[in-house]
Amino acid sequence: MLLNEDIGSDMKEYGLDTDQIIDLIEVTPPFLMIDYAAKVIPGKSCHGVKDLAKEDWFFDCHLKKEMTMPGVLLIESMLQTLILAIYTMDNHKGKLAYVSDISTKLFAKVSPNSQLNIYADLVSYRRGISKGIVKIKVDELKVCQGDFVLISPHDMPLPKQKN
Repeated sequence: MLLNEDIGSDMKEYGLDTDQIIDLIEVTPPFLMIDYAAKVIPGKSCHGVKDLAKEDWFFDCHLKKEMTMPGVLLIESMLQTLILAIYTMDNHKGKLAYVSDISTKLFAKVSPNSQLNIYADLVSYRRGISKGIVKIKVDELKVCQGDFVLISPHDMPLPKQKN
């Protein structure tokens, strides 16, 4: 862990490096859209960081003249960051969550030599249903934001059977 600091009762905040993120979310480069997590508070929030370079694979095959990061990869980086806030919860280790609903807005293009600061807040987690809000900033400019709903079947109660 990069940082370990008590922030209250049972909650701790810490950072994650690339290898730790890969172990948790089971996504590897080139599709991994987070370099490291600067701050994770399990079940609450995550601040992910992605440094972009001109050599990144997607700049060579998407709007080459504009050198623009694809919006779908911005959405993927938001989703991966939110997933870290969920997958670091004690009751979620080794279990999956699936996307149920996404609503996003893209405000500005993202170019090479930028740093994505991805801020994910887990708004609620009840009975296996997660709701989160994520935004990405480059410097102080908000380039996109999204609302996400994920389902975690292992935490969903089964209906009671009648005898």
